[in-house]
Amino acid sequence: MNNPEIYLNRTYDESNKQKCTLLMIACLNEFEDIVQILLNYSGVDLEVLNDIQLEERDESLLMYENVTVLWAAVAIDNVNIVKLLIEHGAKINHTTKTNSTAFRCACSNGNMNIARYLNKNGANIHIAKIHNETNLILTVYNEDLKMVTYLVDELGCDVNESMDNGCSPLYFAVDRGSFELVQFLLNHGARNFRSNHDQMSPLLLAAEKRRIDLVDAISPQCSLLEKIEAHELLGSAFACGEHGSYNLEQSFEYFYRALELRFQHNLPKVLRLSTVEVFDNRQECQTIDELKKLQLNDNHMYIEALLVRERLLGSTNTKYRRSLQYHGAALADNAEHYRGIEFWLYELNLRRQYSLSIDMEDLRQWASMFSDMLRNSLSIPIVSWQTIITVVIEELEHHTKDFDYNLHTLLFLITIVSQMLSKSMISYDDRKLFYRHIHSIIQRQYVTQTYRSSLLHLSLSNHTSANDYFIDFICKYPSLHTVHLLIQCGADVNARDAVQNTPLHIFVSQSTIVDNTIIQYLFDAGSHADYVNALRETPIDIATNSNIKQFIRTKTKLSLKCLCARLIQKNSILCHGKIANSLINFVEKH
Repeated sequence: MNNPEIYLNRTYDESNKQKCTLLMIACLNEFEDIVQILLNYSGVDLEVLNDIQLEERDESLLMYENVTVLWAAVAIDNVNIVKLLIEHGAKINHTTKTNSTAFRCACSNGNMNIARYLNKNGANIHIAKIHNETNLILTVYNEDLKMVTYLVDELGCDVNESMDNGCSPLYFAVDRGSFELVQFLLNHGARNFRSNHDQMSPLLLAAEKRRIDLVDAISPQCSLLEKIEAHELLGSAFACGEHGSYNLEQSFEYFYRALELRFQHNLPKVLRLSTVEVFDNRQECQTIDELKKLQLNDNHMYIEALLVRERLLGSTNTKYRRSLQYHGAALADNAEHYRGIEFWLYELNLRRQYSLSIDMEDLRQWASMFSDMLRNSLSIPIVSWQTIITVVIEELEHHTKDFDYNLHTLLFLITIVSQMLSKSMISYDDRKLFYRHIHSIIQRQYVTQTYRSSLLHLSLSNHTSANDYFIDFICKYPSLHTVHLLIQCGADVNARDAVQNTPLHIFVSQSTIVDNTIIQYLFDAGSHADYVNALRETPIDIATNSNIKQFIRTKTKLSLKCLCARLIQKNSILCHGKIANSLINFVEKH
C-alpha cells in the first residue's frame, strides 16, 4: 500500500461526534494485538488529536477533546497499551483541550501503578487543569486518601496550592466531608484561608455544614477571631432549616460561646451602620444578656442567625441568600405569605443591587407563591407583582438562554392578575396600573423561540402548564380571563406562530368543550376565521368539535376584501406588482 500513513493518521468520524484514528479505535476497544501491529508502522503518529467519549462513574457519556491515544489508554486503565505507547515514544506530557494530562487521568482513576509508571518515565506531576485545578485537588475531591498520600508524601505536592478561585485542597476535603483527608492535610501543613469563590475558609465551610468534628480539627490552626466566627456560623447553621432539622438549643449554645470569647478578649462585633426593615430593624446581639432575651422566641433567633450570616458570608454569598429564600418559603408554608414575600424581595433586590444572575426557577417560584395566595383568597401586594414583572422582562430582554421558560412565567403572572381582576380584588387605580403594565408587555410582541407562539397563543393552548401544583391550580388553560385581559390590552388576535396558526387556530384545534365565549372574544377583536396556516387550513378545517365549527360558520361574515383575497388565492392569480404592497400580506393570509 502506498503512503499507509495517510490512512493511519487521519481521524474517522465515529458515532456521537467522535473523531478517532485507527490506533485510537483499537485502543478504546482494548485490541492490544492490533495496537502492537499499528505501532510497528514507522509512519504512525502517536500525537494525532482525537475527540472521544468515555463513560463516567454515573454511566453518563462525556466528550473529551484533543486527546492523544496515550491519554485514552490511561483513561481506560489499560497498563499494557500505556507501556507500548511509551516504549514507542508517545509524549507523556501532552495536554488536552482542558489541560489534562495522562498523569492526571491516572490520579483521577486512582490507578497507582500507572501513576508510578508515568512518573518514572518523566511525567510532569505539576501540570494543572484549567483554573489551576491541581492533581492533588482532584484526588482530594475524589476522596482518594491513598493517592493523596502518594502525591504529598512521595511526590511532594504542595498542600496549599489553590485553584484560581482560591479553593485549596483543605477546602475540598471539608466540602467532601472527609475527616481523614482533613486530618491528613492539616498534619502536612495545610492552612486555613478564605477562597475568592465564596469568601469562605475551610473552617467556616465546616461550620456552615454543621461539622463540629471538622471545626474542632481545624480550629487549633486558626486565630482566636477565626474560632469565634466559626462558633457564630455554627450557631447560625443550626438555626437554619435548609441545613436539616433546626436546633435552636445548639444555635443558642454556639452564639453564647462566641459572645463569651468576644467579651473575654475584648473583640466586639463590627456591625453594619444601618438596620433593615426585613430584619425588624434589629442589630446583632453584642452581649449575653441581649442574647438571652431572644432565647424563647424562634423568630428572633432566626433573625439573629440571618444577621450573623450576612456579616460573616456577605450579602452576595449564595448560601446566605439561600437562607433568605428558605425562610421566606417557610413563612409562606406557615400561612405568613406577606412576611415571606418581604424576605424574598430582600433577596431579589440583593441580586439586582450586585448584578448577580437570577435563576429562572426562582422567578417561577414567585408565580407559585402568588398562586398559593390566590388559592387562599389573599390579595397580592401590587408592588411585589410589579417588581417581579419588571425582573422577568429584564431577563427576557437581556438573556435568551431560558427565554421560553421565563415567557411562560410572565404568562402565569398575567393570568394571576386576570384572576384578581375577575374577582374584583383590585381597586380602580390599581386596575389602571395593571392594564398599563400589561399593555406595555403586549407592545414588546414577545414570542417563544421554539414555535413563535405569542402570549395569546399560549393562553389558548391546553398544552400550557407549569408542572407546579399551585400555579396549575390557578392557571388553567385555555384561560377565558387571560384571553380577555390580553385582548383588552392590545394583543394581536391574528398573530401567526411558526406554522402560521393564529390564536383561533390553536383554540379550536384543541378544544373539546363547547365554550363559544372565547371565540366570540376573538371575533369581536377582529380575528379572521378565513386565515389559513402553513397547510392552507382555516380554523374551521381543523376544529375538533362540530358545534364549534357551526358556531364559527354562523359568526363568520366575510368582507368584500376577504372574498377578493380568497378568490385570488384560490385561482393562484399573480398579484405582485398589480396591487398595493400593503395588501399582498393580507392576501397571502387567506
